[in-house]
Amino acid sequence: MKHRIRFDLNEVAGSLGDLATFLPLAIGLITINGVNATSLFLAAGLLYIGAGLYYGLPIPVQPLKATSAIAIALAVPAAAISAAAFWAGVLFLFISLFRLDVWLGKVFTRPVVRGIQLGLAVLLVQGGLKGVFGPLDTSLHLSGVPPWAPGLFIGTAVVTIVALSRGSRRYPATLVVIPFGMLAGGFLTSTWFPGSVATGWIRPGMGLPLGADPYTVLIVLLLPQVPLTLANSIAATSDAAGNYYGDRAGRVTHRGLAATLGIGNLLAGLLGGMPLCHGSGGVTAHYRFGARTGGANLFIGTLFVLVALFFGRSVADMSRLLPSSVLGALLVYVGIQHARLVRDIIGSPREIAVALSIGLVTLATGNLAVSFAAGIVLERAIGRFFPESMVRGEAQARLL
Repeated sequence: MKHRIRFDLNEVAGSLGDLATFLPLAIGLITINGVNATSLFLAAGLLYIGAGLYYGLPIPVQPLKATSAIAIALAVPAAAISAAAFWAGVLFLFISLFRLDVWLGKVFTRPVVRGIQLGLAVLLVQGGLKGVFGPLDTSLHLSGVPPWAPGLFIGTAVVTIVALSRGSRRYPATLVVIPFGMLAGGFLTSTWFPGSVATGWIRPGMGLPLGADPYTVLIVLLLPQVPLTLANSIAATSDAAGNYYGDRAGRVTHRGLAATLGIGNLLAGLLGGMPLCHGSGGVTAHYRFGARTGGANLFIGTLFVLVALFFGRSVADMSRLLPSSVLGALLVYVGIQHARLVRDIIGSPREIAVALSIGLVTLATGNLAVSFAAGIVLERAIGRFFPESMVRGEAQARLL
C-alpha cells in the first residue's frame, strides 16, 4: 500500500501526459457527433478517479479509438455512441466475471504484446507528426508564411521543452508545455480569447441507451473495436504497467482491467457519454511525464469532473486554446518512448520477428486490430522455422 496515492508536482505533470490521446477524439465526438460534453468528461473523470483508487497507479482513461474514429467519420448520432459504450461495458464485465482472462493470457504471448505495443507506437508517431505539420486553426493572417510553419514552430518548441526537462523531477515538462500551448493558442486565436469561456453544464441525458440502431451500435461501432481493446486496453496495458511498476502493478491484471472498463463504460452509457478504454500508450505517457501513483489519476479525474460541471457548455471553444501541434509533439514523444518496451526481446530472433511483423503491418494498414490478427498467424508460422532452443528461457512465458 506504500505510495499508492501521492500528490506533488510530478503527479500533476504526469496526469496531463495523456491529454494528447484523449482530447482530439473527445472534442471530435462533442463537436461533430453532438455527444454531451458534461456526460463525456464526467464519466471519464469518474473512471479516472476509480482506477486511481483501485490500482494505486497512473492507469489511463481514453476514448475507444476505433469506435470513436468510425463514429466521427460517419457522423454517427450521439445516442448510438452512448449505446456503444453501454454494450462495451456489458462485454467487458462478461469477460471479467467469467474469467476469460485465462484465455487472454494464452492468446497474448509476449512477442504478440510487444508487437502490439510497437504498432501502437507507430500510430502515435504518425498521428503526432500530422498534428505538428498540419495547418493550425488561427484567426491571424500571416502573409508569406506556409500554413504548416506555425505548427512546426510550436511543435519544435514543445520538443525542446520536453528534451530540456527530461529526467528532471523538479521541473516536469507538461507543467510548462500545457501553459505554453494555451498561450500560443490564445495568441493564434486572439479575436476569441478569452471572451467565449462560459460557465455552466449541459444536463446529462441519463437512462438506458436502448433506442439506437443495433446494426450501427454492434456491427459498425463495436465489432472493429473488440480485438483492439483486448490487445491494447487489456493485455498490453497490463504488461506495460508491470514493466514500469513491477510488483506494485499486482492489481493491473487482465481480469481487473476488464472489470474497470466494464463499470466505466456502463456508467458512460447511462450518462450519455463516449465509450472508454485504458491503453498501454497512456501508461507510458503518464509514467514518462512524471506520474508514479494513483494521485495522478485523482488529479486529472477531478479536473475532468470540474470541467464537466462548470464548463460543459464551452468545452469545444476552450479546446481551441491547445493547438494540435502541441498535442502532436507530445504524441511523437510518447510514441518513441512506448517503442522502447520492445527492448527486452532484442536477444530473441523469433520474438523480434513476430513483433516487427506486427509493427510493419500496422505501418502498412494503419489498423492495429488487423495487425493483431496477422501477428497471431505469424507467430504460429514463424514458430515452425525457429526452434525453441533459439528463444530465451522465458520467451514463451504467457502474460498472465
